[in-house]
Amino acid sequence: MKSTGIIRKSDDLGRIVLPKELRNTMNLESNAPFEIHIEEGMIILTKYDEASGIGGFVRRLDDLGRIVLPKELRKRLNLNISESFEVFVDNQRIILKQYVSNNACMVTGVVDEDNFSFESGKIIVSKAGAKLLIKELEEYIAK
Repeated sequence: MKSTGIIRKSDDLGRIVLPKELRNTMNLESNAPFEIHIEEGMIILTKYDEASGIGGFVRRLDDLGRIVLPKELRKRLNLNISESFEVFVDNQRIILKQYVSNNACMVTGVVDEDNFSFESGKIIVSKAGAKLLIKELEEYIAK
């Protein structure tokens, strides 16, 4: 499995954009069908072939190179809106693995060297994340 070094976020509809460079390299055209399944907590995208279908979900790339990750799959993997994925390639398979940064804000997901670590690294918060958290905590306490 080869890392592409590319991180992508899913949008609020569960779509993720496959990088243009990757689509070009793998000769993927708009409307190309993909079979989607899970292996060891990773999302595997394979060009769909009716003759050898494995039985996963089948989705097509749209004109912008986006593919919808099925809702059932997102629930099964506990994926949130705007989840970040690292993109890997293994032969003719595209592998999406949840991206976890050691320095990502737990509120906003922003990775920044200025993020602050609490409880020996158990909680990491950016300035913007801290402001949101303070606001929500004040609302919670006021109830």
